[in-house]
Amino acid sequence: MRVTRVLFAAVAFVSLALAGTSGPADDVVLPDGKAKALIENTCTECHGLDQVVSSPMSSEQWRSTVKSMVKKGATLSAEQIDTVVDYLTVYFSPDRVNVNTAGAQELQDGLQITAAEAAAILQYRKANGAIKDFAGLQKVPGLDQKKLASKKDSISF
Repeated sequence: MRVTRVLFAAVAFVSLALAGTSGPADDVVLPDGKAKALIENTCTECHGLDQVVSSPMSSEQWRSTVKSMVKKGATLSAEQIDTVVDYLTVYFSPDRVNVNTAGAQELQDGLQITAAEAAAILQYRKANGAIKDFAGLQKVPGLDQKKLASKKDSISF
């Protein structure tokens, strides 16, 4: 009986401690779109959204990955697979950098900006939430506007 109480107390303590923590996966905000809720509900059953957005892929690669996840137990119909693949391809393909989900290094590499500029985007995003459009990105202090304009087609939100 005593062992059960100690075990219960330990589990409760660890649960409370973990409930107060947050990690990188908690910071991921998916762009609005047809498959956003579907991805948030389906993919997070097994892993965080950070895994979804951390590796940009082509349409074919996304399709292969999503089908692989379905084989592992994700519950998506054929139509839902198409919707998810289309969404992921639009927002998370290798030729575009999503300024709302990219980390500092991805921002630097993808947009060819300095570490200070990438940090400014991350800080702005943390303080103000998701950046909705290019005009919103231009409000980030410390960005070279000419450099930013030249990369406009490489940016997604």
